[in-house]
Amino acid sequence: MKDKENELQELCDKNINILMCNENECLMESYKYLISYYAGVHGYSVDIAVYESGKEALFCEEDRAKTLDLIFIGWEYRYIRGINIARTFRKNDCEAEIIFLGAEIENILDSFQVNPFYYFVEKVVTHEKFEEIIMKCFSRIIEKKSNLLCFTQNGKVNRISLNRIVYLKVEHRVTQIYCQDKQEFSFYESLKNVEQNIKKNNFVRIHRGYIVNLNYVDCVDKGELYMITGEKLPVARNYKQDLLERMIQQEKTILL
Repeated sequence: MKDKENELQELCDKNINILMCNENECLMESYKYLISYYAGVHGYSVDIAVYESGKEALFCEEDRAKTLDLIFIGWEYRYIRGINIARTFRKNDCEAEIIFLGAEIENILDSFQVNPFYYFVEKVVTHEKFEEIIMKCFSRIIEKKSNLLCFTQNGKVNRISLNRIVYLKVEHRVTQIYCQDKQEFSFYESLKNVEQNIKKNNFVRIHRGYIVNLNYVDCVDKGELYMITGEKLPVARNYKQDLLERMIQQEKTILL
């Protein structure tokens, strides 16, 4: 039987969360159908939320902004511009890909301030071009997801880039994440299950209760591992050989 956190990780890896927002309801429904259709043809699973109002989208999606994968948004609104909606999501640490749909090609340069994936001009977009761009976007999203750790904290699903993690520590089945920016997260899960979700990446077990990101390792001296962020962590004897081999591969300093 699969662990809940492993099931959550698999769901995060495979499912693409999409927010669509445009005042033209008929237009949005048409593009929602196309996205769902092309996703099915190419074997993707999508979860699409549609909003007519930019303010409604910001209010309803505030809590899960960090878990969005794609924001497909119109440029023109009566009360708020699409670029302002996108900018607000970015300020809320939303790293989703953004695709704009607008009537004027002149707006493309303005869109660059939120690092969009693409800007569709309504009058010239074809079904073939739409499919091509959406599939390229999905490919990038799936690639990014392979470098994310999903976990549940206080009832909310969180996703964190593995590149931010310095090390993980477990105590009484509570896994704690320590990041390079000094942020910390904790959730109920065994380190063994977490290790299964990140084993293909640059992490190595050094102790029954510790997994470290080799990118942040400075050197190992006898039974202790020194991180470039200042931490000193214990190295258990039965994990030392694997650690040393991985460090040699990355040309890390080993003091004997």
